[in-house]
This record gives sequence, C-alpha cells and structure tokens, in this order.
Amino acid sequence: MRVLVIGSGGRDHAIAWKFAQSPRVKQVFVAHGNAGIAGIATCVNAKTIEEMADFAEKERIDLTFVGPEKPLSEGIVDLFESRGMKIIGPCRKASRLESSKCDTKVLLEQLGIPVPEFAVFADANEARGHVRKTGYPVVVKADGLAAGKGALVCDTVEDAEEAIRLIMEERIFGDAGARVDIERRLYGRELSFFCFTDGYTLLPMVAAQDYKRARDNDEGKNTGGMGAYSPHPWLDEHLVETIMSRVAEPLIKGIRERHGIVYRGILYLGLMLTGEGKNVTPHVLEINIRLGDPEAQVILPRLETDLVDVCEAILEGRLDRIKPVWDDHYRLCLIATSGRTKGKKGWYKGYPDRYKIGLPIHGVEDVAPGCLVFHSGTERDGSGQLITTGGRVLCIISKGKTLSEAREIALNEMRKVSFEGLYYRSDIGRE
Repeated sequence: MRVLVIGSGGRDHAIAWKFAQSPRVKQVFVAHGNAGIAGIATCVNAKTIEEMADFAEKERIDLTFVGPEKPLSEGIVDLFESRGMKIIGPCRKASRLESSKCDTKVLLEQLGIPVPEFAVFADANEARGHVRKTGYPVVVKADGLAAGKGALVCDTVEDAEEAIRLIMEERIFGDAGARVDIERRLYGRELSFFCFTDGYTLLPMVAAQDYKRARDNDEGKNTGGMGAYSPHPWLDEHLVETIMSRVAEPLIKGIRERHGIVYRGILYLGLMLTGEGKNVTPHVLEINIRLGDPEAQVILPRLETDLVDVCEAILEGRLDRIKPVWDDHYRLCLIATSGRTKGKKGWYKGYPDRYKIGLPIHGVEDVAPGCLVFHSGTERDGSGQLITTGGRVLCIISKGKTLSEAREIALNEMRKVSFEGLYYRSDIGRE
C-alpha cells in the first residue's frame, strides 16, 4: 500500500511515522513535509489541494490521511472523493465545525449540547458594548482558523475590549477576525477528547493532557501547544460515557440527520468540565476536525492497532467491528520552540510572538533511540545543516512506566538539543 499524509508539522510527522510502522504500507509520501519527516518518508512539493490530488492520482496512492485543518476547510476530501480516491477526513461542510467558531456555537446550542454562555458579533462597537454589560470574565475568539492561537482569555473588561480591538480592528489573525465569539469564561477542568468516527459509530481514543500556555505554571499567551502526556490523569470510564452521550454522539447524529453530513475521520472536542462526579457537565469550548498537535505525538505511539486497519474501517463504515488496542505505558512530549533572540532591529520575543528563523540546530542525533523526535519547523540549508523554520521547532517524545519516569527521560534528552533561543516548558507532566 502507498500512503500519502498531508501536512508539515509535528502531528503530521507522527502520523507518517505511524503509517511507516505498518507491515501493510510499502511507501509513505508527505505533502509537503519537513526535514525530520524526510528521514522516514518521501516529501512531495505539493502545496495546493489540486497539486496534492494530481500527485495522488498520478502515483496511484491507495490512502490519503489529512493532518491539518486548512486543507480540510478548503475541501480536499471533496476533491479527492470526486476523483474516486480514498481519503481520511471530514468533508468541506463538516469542516465548518472548526473553521467557524461562531456558527458552531449556534449549531451546538440548537442540538442541546452544553456550551458556555456566548454571543456572536460582526461589529466591534457592539462587541465592546456586550462585554461592558456582561459583568463576568470572558474569552474572545476569532471566528475563523488561527493556528490554535485565536482565543484570548480576558480577566477584565479592559482586557476584553483590547482583545476585540486586536482581533476585529488590528486583525492580528487576519480575516479570521471578521467576527468574534464572546464566551463566558468557565472554570473547571479542561480536556481534549478524541474519537475515530465513520459518521455512525464513534470510538473514543485514549486521551492526552496538553499545555496551551507559553510559559511554566500556565502563564503567558495561548499557543498551538507546548507539550502533552498520555494517559490522562483523571479521565475515567464514567466520564468517557458522559462525554460520548452528551456531546460526541448527539453531535455526529445531529449533523447527519439535520444537515445530511456524514462526518468521517477524527473528531476532536475541546471541553471544559464543570461539577463533580455524576453531576459533571462537559461544555464544548471548541471543535476541531483533526488530530491535535501535540496530542497526536503522545496518542499515536500508544496505538498498537494498525492505523491502516482503522482507516479502512472508517471508509467502509464498519468501525463498529474495530477494537483498538492501546499500550499502557506513559508517553510525554516536550516541544522545543523558537524563544527570545536578538535581531538586527532589536529583540524577538519568541513564539507565539515574533521569532527568528534559519538558526542551526545541533544535538538531535544524540537523542536516545528509546525516544521519538518529531519535527515541526525544520529544514536543511544548502550545506545540509538542520535549521529552524518555525515557532514550534521539534519535539521529543519519551516512554516510561510512570509519568515521572517519562518526564525525567524527556527533560534529559531535550538538554542534548540546542539552537539559539531554544525554549521549552519545564513543567510538562509535573503533576
């Protein structure tokens, strides 16, 4: 079997690596990949979904798996299926669940799925008037795709007004800020919850604890993710059943029966849990239509079932006959980011703000073979030197019988890697 993975980040490296483990896969291609992915797969210089479809058709690709949200929102699944090619991911209509936070909140409310109190605005002045009246802390979210950084958590009215200005007037997230979703800020336990689905059956995956804030102790700005570990510390069977019955199943059934959308692929629920025990309520903060990054980097190494078998069951509508097997060892992911560095015109604050690229990376080859290294923002320069190209540069995934063992291994191995301004959170897994 010949497999094509769409993407160029750490999640996509993990997906390509997982397919490469399959005895059923002869060759893995990745469009368009990065320097780390090039070590395990053939990278393809295809940037648009049309170029990707042309390549898959020409090379007779048997299965395509989409990593990031952007090509899904552009309709890559619809395009591939129109040409008779097998692809994993939701269709363009279903992708609105991630590409429009505003429309999704309205849909969830209509389906009776728990969400925070919210209001949607296309006018900045009306939005400002709303936050002045609410009297409680809010989260201001850009409506469209913003690489996981489009939610600004606000403690005061002044914070909220500044968030509205930045998103709707300064357009720090581009056209994603044409509308905003302003939600009441909930306090509880946050959880990323993942399922495989063929549009009828849903299979929950093992969960991961991820870390969104840029700095230790959950301080600093929101990022696309600074690290993760799995198994999750407090997700139990009762809570899984609650999330499935109150959120995941009503959502997949609702969009199928009300809107004729059969959702196939990965469902990713960003939840805030309030209450305790049997009184817990899973509020939906966001829906994503693909695997998370960095959650995929700790979930996929635990999957013992062949990912090809799962994908075929999704495409053939027989997911109810699959029982994925999961390794019970801990996996922990530390992400090395482009931190504070000095440039010609002053200092770069570092990810998720402006950062410097093109910096030589050293020591990756010294990481112990018992760990995985997945690349996010790397390439080779003209002399073959590994260099940085992004805010999140690479991640190290360790394995341990306990969380503390996995954490200690990951920290020790990360110390072997160096580039100017390298920064990582030191508290990942310190529970």
